[in-house]
Parts: sequence; C-alpha cells; structure tokens
Amino acid sequence: MKITSLYKISLIAVLAGIIATGIVSCKKYNDWDTDESASRLFRPTSVGAVVDGIAVTLRWKAKSGTTSYTIELSKDSLQFAPIIYTYSVNSVTQDADGYKNFIIPERLKALTRYSARIKGLDTTGTKTESQWEVVTFKTATEQLMSPVTDADKTPYTVTLNWKTPNEVSHFILVNSQGIGTKYDITAAEKTAGSKTIANLTPTKAYTAILYNDTLIRGTQAFTLPADLPKGKNVIYVAATDDLATLLLTVKDSTIFVLRQGTKYTTVNTNTAVTPIILPNNVSFTIWGEAGANKPILAFNGITLPANAGTIKFENLDITGYENGDASGAKRNYIFNQSTASTTNEIIFENCTIRNLVNTPMRIQAASITINKFTFNNCLIYDIGDNNANGTYALIHNSTTSTINNITITNCTIAKIGYSIILHGSAASQSVTVSNNTFYNVVGNGRYFIDCGTLPMSGGFTFTNNIISKILSPLGTAKGIRSGTPQTTSNNYKTSDVTFASDQINGIIDYTKPGTDLFTDVTTNNFLIKDITFAGKSDSGDPRWRQ
Repeated sequence: MKITSLYKISLIAVLAGIIATGIVSCKKYNDWDTDESASRLFRPTSVGAVVDGIAVTLRWKAKSGTTSYTIELSKDSLQFAPIIYTYSVNSVTQDADGYKNFIIPERLKALTRYSARIKGLDTTGTKTESQWEVVTFKTATEQLMSPVTDADKTPYTVTLNWKTPNEVSHFILVNSQGIGTKYDITAAEKTAGSKTIANLTPTKAYTAILYNDTLIRGTQAFTLPADLPKGKNVIYVAATDDLATLLLTVKDSTIFVLRQGTKYTTVNTNTAVTPIILPNNVSFTIWGEAGANKPILAFNGITLPANAGTIKFENLDITGYENGDASGAKRNYIFNQSTASTTNEIIFENCTIRNLVNTPMRIQAASITINKFTFNNCLIYDIGDNNANGTYALIHNSTTSTINNITITNCTIAKIGYSIILHGSAASQSVTVSNNTFYNVVGNGRYFIDCGTLPMSGGFTFTNNIISKILSPLGTAKGIRSGTPQTTSNNYKTSDVTFASDQINGIIDYTKPGTDLFTDVTTNNFLIKDITFAGKSDSGDPRWRQ
C-alpha cells in the first residue's frame, strides 16, 4: 500500500510539471511559422473552353474576393513555353449559370492545340493572388462562310458568300462522290465576299470548302433544287389561273408548277362545291419553283375523296390569309375532313405554312384513314392561336379515325395555340419527331404532343429537338402523353418551358430563355447565337445550327 501511494504521488507530480511547463511555454511565444496560404485567393474552378471554329471563349467559376484576372495562352499542351498572349482582365461578363466568360480577342490558328491558364487577383491588396488553373483545347475549322439559303441556289448554280475583308484564294467544291473541283476567287469576288459557281447538277448535294492557299477558312454543305419539271403530266399554272378549278378534275400523277415570286390567290368559284373536293384515286403534286421567293399560295380548303393516292406540296409559301393579304381575314383549314376516306400519304416538303385560324390538318369524323402524314423541312407558324388554350392542334384528330404514321422532321414550328399533335382516341402505328425547333407553342391545359394511352406498334421517336417558350398564359401546358414509351435523345428545353405534368423523358435543361439562345425570335430567326449551348451543332432544325 505504501509503495502504491508513493507511485501515485510521483505520477501526479510528473503530470503537474508537464502541464505547468506547457502553460509557461504558451505564455512566452508561438514557435510556428505563419501560414501564408490563409491570405491567398482560391483559384478559379470549373475552367473550360468553348470552341467555335477558331473563336474560343474561356469559362470559369469565380471565387470570393477576386476582382481581376491574369490569363496566359500558349500554343502547346499545358507546357506554357512560351507564352504567346497575356491578358489582364478587370471586367468579365458573368452568365446566368454563374460562369465568367472571356472571349479570346486574337484570331487563333485552325486545328491547333492551345493551353490557357487563369489566376485571380485582388486589386485591393488584401489577399495574395491565386494559383493558376489550366485548360487545354484544340481549335476547329474556321468558319467565314455564310449559310447557303434558297435564294443562293438555282438548279444549276450556287452563290457562296463569306465575311469581308478576309484573305481567301479559292473554293474546292466536293460532290456526293467525294470528287473535288477547284474554283479560283478573283480580286473583285474577294472584295465583294461572293462567288457564283455555275454548271452544277440539279438535286445534287455539295460541300463548299473555302481556302486561303492551304488554310481552310470555312465550309458549307447544300443541295441544289430540282429543275422545272417537264412532261405531259406537268401543268404550268399562271397567276391568273384558278388552281381550285384545276384540282376538281386533276388527273393522276399531275404536277402543278407554280412560279417563284408569284402570288396565287385561288378561290373555288364553283359555289356548289366548297371546299375543293378532289376526284377519286389520284396522286398529284403542287410544286413551287426554286428561287429567292417561294410562290405564295392562298386558297380555300381541300376535301379528300373516298380514295386518294399521294398528295404533295413542295417549296410553297401557303398562307391562310385570303388573297394573300395580311390585312384581310384568315381561313380556317387546308384539310378539314368529315367524310369517309382512305388516303395513302400527305406530304408538306420545304414549305412555309402560316396564318391559319385553326389547322392545316383536321379529322373530324370516323372512318377516315391516312396512312402517312409528313412535315419535312418546313417553317410553320401562327396556327390555331387564340392566346389561351388554342383552337386546333397542328395535326388534329380527336376521333377514332387514324393517321397511321406521323413524321415531323427538320422543321421550325412557332406560335402554335393548341398542340403539335392530337391523336388520342385511336393508336397511330408510329410517330417520329426529330431535328425540330419549337418556339412559343402549346396552350392552357394542352399537351405538347398527345397520342393518348394506346401503344404504337412502330414506336415513338423524339430526338434532337429544342423546345423554347410555352405559349400557355396560365402556365398549365403539359408535356407528352403516349401509350408507348418515347425513344428520346439529345432534346433540350429552355428556362421558359415548364410543363405542369407529363414531362419529356431525359430532356436536357438549358438554363436561359429562348431569347438568349436564338438570334431574333420576333422575326422567326432561330439561328443559335449562344456558342456555349451544348446542342448548337446537333439539335433543333438543322438550318439554324452552328
């Protein structure tokens, strides 16, 4: 017991001595160095580079206390030897996603590897500059060329345009077989920024590559229009001709040719037959000549016969305004079918369709079948819009009749008051909606697409689309309803799109409104202007991609 007590007393004494020594030491001084990193700015994060040809935008997330940046650029992969450009940046634009954006002002070299590094500074002197954050990127092909429009093409020629002033030497025009032909650019053409190439082949696809010596400075692909049809089945329609009367007795395989730049104000003068009732068992095409201005067609509606073949509208500007006069009244329909009918196919190809009170396609009774209905490469706007819940859908079938196969591809569709498709009471075999730009569509309580709850044997494909702005004043528009799960990929919606229910599977959010994404929505110019948009090159109507 004595030994144990002595041991305890000794241990307590030792501990007291250690504690006392520690206390005395703390009072005397600190024997560690100051951590200088505590006064250093955090480096920028999420650094990236958005490459648009040879134009590059650097993006990053800012950190608290940073008031300016130093940016250095080298032509290598993260070696920074030597530095070729240095930028001191005091004011940097910040977008809605919280990213700082800096557009590199120099013209970089195409198809070249670069690296950039960014550090933050505090101009007040309170904190030490941050460490570097780095990114490497490779530039793409330069793009000086303007898109090739319908006005730039004839069946045998193309006019190619580019930004001026710029150093350019020649074009290589590559045909669909991969064979290239060289066309030199004259001094006058270089100054004008325009060259016309002749002796080409109608309906063929080409790729134009703009060079300055060996350096590629732009590319554009295009397809030439068809030449004017010829043959016994071709009827050239004069502006004074009554197309409605011609349709009453149309023969099978007839092609009606309407001349570009001409307005056709067709009204069915047969008062006993309103609208136009087609004869049985015929296929025909109303075909617009290629040129700067599509033929304008203003005519009253068509009624399908008991049996119809393929009805095609191509390269036309179809307006609902009577006599093509925007100050007048609008017509209601193109097709408004109430009698039993079986039709092989209705096609709208490369058409503008606009200004209808209701819709271009309404089925309003049973015992009607259309095997296939197609919109391709069309601009469609101002359809069924009453600034509320809409009047009729773009394709409207509220009956047990059927449109077996519906295809909407490569189109721009704006200001649609009701829905894109209403086909909810009977099952289609297939629906394909791909590579389209939708803006200001879908009314109160309506579905964007309503295919009901019945399954489709051929599936429902919804890919590469952009949906921007919902028309519904109450914000009660819905997404897609279908009995068959949608096959979806690479679809986007802007921040001004909200669906109350029936969300679209896998759709990607773009966090800004359509006005930030597109060039000018008020004039139906949906060219993508935001080069940071992930879908700029592979989503929406191809005519607007970057």
